[in-house]
Amino acid sequence: MFGLGYLLFAPVLCAEDASVEYKIKAGYLYNFTKFITWPEERNPTFNICIIGKDPFGSIIDPIEQRTAMDRPIKLVRAEHYDKSLDCQIVFFGHLKELPIIKKAVLTVSDTQDFASLGGMVSFIKKEGRIKLRINLQAIKSSDLEISAKLLEVSELINGNGHD
Repeated sequence: MFGLGYLLFAPVLCAEDASVEYKIKAGYLYNFTKFITWPEERNPTFNICIIGKDPFGSIIDPIEQRTAMDRPIKLVRAEHYDKSLDCQIVFFGHLKELPIIKKAVLTVSDTQDFASLGGMVSFIKKEGRIKLRINLQAIKSSDLEISAKLLEVSELINGNGHD
């Protein structure tokens, strides 16, 4: 899987190559486990949930050979978000409205305006690259701690779509 440094300075992404785009996004999902701190949990696995349409397909499957916070990573795919899924990261494949999410769950999507609508991290295409837009208000209201290194390389908004 990619290191964060590679992802941040990756070559220009060709718009036609969706598999490369989703490999980069999968790399980001994995690297979030290194740059975000979750409260201590007793769960045997670190769950990354993909909700709705799964744009990754098998590209993301190798992530299950990795660990996060000394626990094996488990991918969970579901049509709808349900609090019983016990996710640490939730990627929404397509979203009309952000469901109520319990604290200490990182919400991520590439749906347009996701961070502006209350999501925590949006994947955005800018200058031919995949970039991050982080909603600081959403992060601050959760029990998550985000690394300054991740904030430095992200576009930051305050929760209502403004810098």
